[in-house]
Amino acid sequence: MLKFLGFLVVVGLAFVLGVYVGSQGPETVLHKAKQLGAEVMAKTGSVERNLALRMSLVTAKDRLVQAKSDLLDKNYGKAIAALDEASQALTSAKASADAELREKFEQAATKVLAIKTDAQAMKVGLQTRVDEMVKELDQLLGK
Repeated sequence: MLKFLGFLVVVGLAFVLGVYVGSQGPETVLHKAKQLGAEVMAKTGSVERNLALRMSLVTAKDRLVQAKSDLLDKNYGKAIAALDEASQALTSAKASADAELREKFEQAATKVLAIKTDAQAMKVGLQTRVDEMVKELDQLLGK
């Protein structure tokens, strides 16, 4: 019985599609299909760029949290490496961002490099600056 109902649905859809193509013309239906395909591709590309951007921001935030942990442990070498990775992640996020966000990512990457320079000089107060950067990245992520 279920197979018969499935068959009826498929036949009904084929009939409705045939009537629609017959009334609209094949060129119109083909044109609408191409438009729909173009819209799907544009939205897919937008979602892909947004995902890459968010992944880079999450990676940068993860590296900053790791750098803070290393700074608390007084392991400046690992903290500097984590800060460098965070800066690289922000630079890659800038590449996939739109024009209005590029400036914010550039400023964030510059701040992270400044923190890295201060960490190399073993200055005090680095944990609070890293915390501020984590909060700034949270704002960019929309949290």
